[in-house]
Amino acid sequence: MRFKRNKEKELEGNHLIEGLEISGNFYDKNENRILTLLLKGIIVYLVTAGMLGGTITATGTEFNQIVFNVVVFVLSMAISLIYYNKKSENIGDIAYLFMIIFFGIAFGTYINSGFYAWMNDVIGAAGAYFDLPDIGGYVQAVRNTRLAVTFASCYLGAVCVILVNMSIVKRMMYGDLILNAMIVLFLPVYMELEPNYVYDVMLICGIVMSVIWKIGGRYEKTDNNSVYVRNKKEITYTYCFKGHVFAFAQILIPVLMILLVLYIIMPKDTFELLRGKSENKEITDDIVETFITSGFAGFFNRYENIGGMNSGRLGGVNSVRLDYETDLVITYAPYNLDPVYLRTFIGGDYHPYQNLWSVANPLMLNRNEYERLKALYDSGNPYSTKCVMDIDNEAGDNGEYALYYSDKDSILNVGRSASRTFYPANEQIGAYLSDEKMTKEEREYWLSVPNDNVPSLINTIQKLGITDDMDEMEIADRIRKYYYDNIPYTLRPGSTPIRRDFINYFLDSNKKGYCVHFASAAVLMFRYMGIPARYVEGYAIDYNEITNGKAMEELNKDDYLTGFSELPNVPVVTIDVTDASAHAWVEIYTDDYGWVQVELTPPSSDIENDSSTLWDRFLKLLSPQNIDDEGSDESKSNNIDTAKIRRNLIIAIILLFIAAFAWQLYRIVSWYAGYKRADTNTKLIILYHQFLKRAARKKDISDARNYREQMIVLSPDGQDNEKLIMILEKAGFSSKQITASEFEYCKNRLKEIKRGIKK
Repeated sequence: MRFKRNKEKELEGNHLIEGLEISGNFYDKNENRILTLLLKGIIVYLVTAGMLGGTITATGTEFNQIVFNVVVFVLSMAISLIYYNKKSENIGDIAYLFMIIFFGIAFGTYINSGFYAWMNDVIGAAGAYFDLPDIGGYVQAVRNTRLAVTFASCYLGAVCVILVNMSIVKRMMYGDLILNAMIVLFLPVYMELEPNYVYDVMLICGIVMSVIWKIGGRYEKTDNNSVYVRNKKEITYTYCFKGHVFAFAQILIPVLMILLVLYIIMPKDTFELLRGKSENKEITDDIVETFITSGFAGFFNRYENIGGMNSGRLGGVNSVRLDYETDLVITYAPYNLDPVYLRTFIGGDYHPYQNLWSVANPLMLNRNEYERLKALYDSGNPYSTKCVMDIDNEAGDNGEYALYYSDKDSILNVGRSASRTFYPANEQIGAYLSDEKMTKEEREYWLSVPNDNVPSLINTIQKLGITDDMDEMEIADRIRKYYYDNIPYTLRPGSTPIRRDFINYFLDSNKKGYCVHFASAAVLMFRYMGIPARYVEGYAIDYNEITNGKAMEELNKDDYLTGFSELPNVPVVTIDVTDASAHAWVEIYTDDYGWVQVELTPPSSDIENDSSTLWDRFLKLLSPQNIDDEGSDESKSNNIDTAKIRRNLIIAIILLFIAAFAWQLYRIVSWYAGYKRADTNTKLIILYHQFLKRAARKKDISDARNYREQMIVLSPDGQDNEKLIMILEKAGFSSKQITASEFEYCKNRLKEIKRGIKK
């Protein structure tokens, strides 16, 4: 039973009601507090050793476990005993801190080498789990790995003992322990590594014991040996060594029994067979992999970009974030089903480790295709076409926005418009550059490959199955197929780690990416195989987007399209082009057709096409306007039933509200049922406690220990307080039942006091 304590220190006991108080001798009962502190130290040991030992053994790292457990146990006992009194606490904390600093300096080489050895095992396990060869590692100064890891584990244990002890000895904050354990064990458990089961049992027992101790209320650190301690509001039964030992046994035995039964019912092999693969975990694999390879820096874009592109800068985009706002508005008459490409950047030389395509040399950018196709149109070729496109740059970067087979274009600044004339090629025209060969200087320029990238290129090209009799397009098909089969498309590839080359990292380690990755690597592969190639950025407007454009019936089609067309009945259209159309692709040079765009980027088959924020996705799920939009590009590319997800989410929210309402209704009904079954005395006490809860919102009654003191605070001018107090004391402490008239009097009187408090 807990009682309000007397705030005034000069009182020896606790005054309850008139004529009843707790004697000061009540607090003279003492307990050997050292034993209780040692029990708390056992919890510190179990949690600390369970966390660190489980993490280290999960990665298979070799170390002396006996030495580790002995050191952690001794330090746990010592750090717990420090809190025997204020003096020992102040001196002990300083001494322990200096000990940590001293050993950190004296054995720093061993500690660092041991930590690096364990991290190398973590990296190796991550490489195996995520299939990431050559992740790299740390160099160890101490060759004896077992000795170094033993030093590191003991030192980490000494540090963790402090943190765990702060949660245990003073406040028994088991929530902090659970959080710390989750953080420490996250990576090994995520990568499905199995800690030594002994450490699992230790950790579980330590946390469960702290939970039980917290619930029992016998956990607060005190500076005396008294069994009963007066704190701010109550008397707490603090120390009971025998009770704590009994609780240890009650916890340890059931935990071991439960684990044993689980092991018998569900052996490891059976569990792994039935477990399967978590779909939610697969979604987070990219995030964890990015953290392992790049750290926290991998979650941030290192520079601004449009659709993941920044004029040849590579590797600084962790995830492509699209705003779907209009960048360009184009107006033209569609002539075939092919995408429309607008070039804003052409890369010349690739600079490894700088992860940069330099701007192509203007002298190497000939326009022979335009001249030959224009000549064919002027000569009346029946398959030639002349097109005009109007481009409004509303929010895009300043750029050329060059169309294929057009004359030299000027820079189109933001807020400006331009009209482009071009002569598209088609299969019916056939070869149109057979007598226009690339010069030797130009060919050498477009075949340059950095030596740093050659090993990765050779390793990848050997997997393509290229033969000597294949032409450029057949080789392109092999590269495309290799990408499709081995490297998935994603808008969350993670940024390239510092001091790693973008293309080598993409081909050898990361093995995922979006258009920038596929195009950059393919350009160097083409060049290494003797095919002139260049990297291009810009916008690629798919025909599906064109069909969603607005038909401009008022515009004359002849002003935008004359000559041959594969789509004779299509009107002039205007299309809003967003950053979702931003794209990178490859151009290769052939003697017959000049520079030809090659599309090698695999399609996305997962949910990553929608790279908007989590909040945006949540709003989209709840948006009723998209429920039946099964034909949208987003629905197709995501390959998920968004309507079903939205419906399930709404149902879950409704069920949550129903559950909350049902819980409140249950509480009300239970209170009312208990009230109806109670006798008159109990009913009055129930009403009084309800009255106190509401009154406490207006006035502070925390120091009022009994009915009289509470009435002095709540109704200082009350004329009938004595009668009310007498009836309340009779109902609370007497075995005689109060009369119905007394009950009604108190009920009405409490209502009057409550009205007065509100005023």
